This record gives sequence, structure tokens and C-alpha cells, in this order.
Amino acid sequence: MPRARRNLVYTVAIDRPGQTGHRNMAKMLVSSLLRTRFSGDIMVFHNSPTPLFMVARAGVREVKMPAPVRIRTDQQFVMHAQSCKHGVAEHIDTAAYDRVMFIDCDALALRNIDHLFTGAWDLAVTVETGSEIQGYAYGGYLTKAERKNLVRDGMNSGTWAVRAKHFAGLLRRWRQVETRPQKAPLSLREQSAFNRVVLDWEEKVRAWPRREIALPLVTGHLTSYPQYREAAIVHVASGHPADYKLQYLFSIFAGRFLFDAQLALFNTLEM
Repeated sequence: MPRARRNLVYTVAIDRPGQTGHRNMAKMLVSSLLRTRFSGDIMVFHNSPTPLFMVARAGVREVKMPAPVRIRTDQQFVMHAQSCKHGVAEHIDTAAYDRVMFIDCDALALRNIDHLFTGAWDLAVTVETGSEIQGYAYGGYLTKAERKNLVRDGMNSGTWAVRAKHFAGLLRRWRQVETRPQKAPLSLREQSAFNRVVLDWEEKVRAWPRREIALPLVTGHLTSYPQYREAAIVHVASGHPADYKLQYLFSIFAGRFLFDAQLALFNTLEM
């Protein structure tokens, strides 16, 4: 009888020298996945000089990434860090996995995410409800006709999953699209390339239900407290600095995992 294959979640955390914002967000993400009993494996690609966890966690693998070189501006650094999402294919052996999910490090799991891997699909995506794919964050690689006539929401490149046998091909296409000149030069390059790949995807695509992935800093997409506290994943996608996101995520993490009605932790600290 063939052995059942597991699922994999991976994330990428790239910081400038001396900074730790993305490293610490990734650590909280992994901790949240473990606390909510994710049944698969977890990989973290980071350039931190020290491990995220001094005590190894079962099912968690850390992969050291080289520090970016010859990057002078913040914009160049952001583009490099974002492109690492599709630059890690050679480090992931998909033979043991059924499906692979990417989650941006500026995210948390508030409840178990195993159900997000189920269903008859080859690619699952997060749609930003109420957006337009022609927007700067998604439409950099649209054709002239699509820019004029296509009616659909944009897709967020920070939370998606793919059947493992298509993983390398997805990342290869994504990388190839991103190297091409954009039709809209001021667009978000990496996410626009992801939208192009999804539009051209020949296999079955599923949009996860809106209630599953909360984007509280994205206007119109599960932004109220009663909505995002019930989501499986909270992703603070935005252009805000890492420390801003880190403080916000920590408040959500503490509220979900460290809270009790007697405020035991708070009262211990404030004796």
C-alpha cells in the first residue's frame, strides 16, 4: 500500500543586515502553525545569522539563504526579497508531498489550515475581493485587451497552494514572467507576475472562500475584527514597514494564543 504523502508550507524571511523584523514574523507564523496543529511539514527560508528556534521543532526545517549583495535602495531590496518566493524551487523536494502552500511571513494561522489543502484543484489562490485586476498591484503583465475588458478581482501572491507535481513548473513560469518588461511600469512586479501565471494556468484553479484568508490592512477584504478573528490565516499584506506589521501581528498572536479571561499573563507581568 503506497504511503500517504504529506503537505508542506513554506515561507521566506529576508532582512537587511542588522534587522530582524521578517525573521521574527516568520517565527510567529511557524509557532502559530504548530499551535494550531498543522499536520504537514514547514520550511523557512531566511538570512538570519542565527536559527529561528534554538530548540528544534519536529517537522520544521530552516534553510539559510545568502545575504543579498549589491542592493542599495529599499525598492531593490523589496524586489529581491519578494522574488525569493519563486527562487527556492531547487531547495524543495516535492516527491514526498501532495500539495505545497506558500504563506508570506507577515501572516499567522489562527486555526488549523489542513482543510485548505483539500479539494479537486491544482492551484488554490487568495482573491482580493472588491479589487480590479487592472490595478497597479496585479496588472503589470496584462495585455491591452485584458486591461480594457477583463472583469475579475486581483489575486494576492502571499497565500497560495499548488499540487506538488506542478510546483516547480509554477515557480519556473512565475520567474520567467517577472523577467519580462511590464506593460505598467509602476505595478507591483512580483504580484503582477503571479496574476499573469494564474490567468494562464491550464489546470483547475480554486479561489479559497473569502472567510478563510483575512487581509485586515487591505481595504474591503475581511477588515473588521469579528471577520478576521474567525479566519484560518491573517495576512497583513500592505506596504507598511516590518516593525509596524510585527507589532500588529504580535497583538493578534497574543490575543489568540496567550489570552485567558483572567488575564493571567498580564497580571503576572503587572504584579
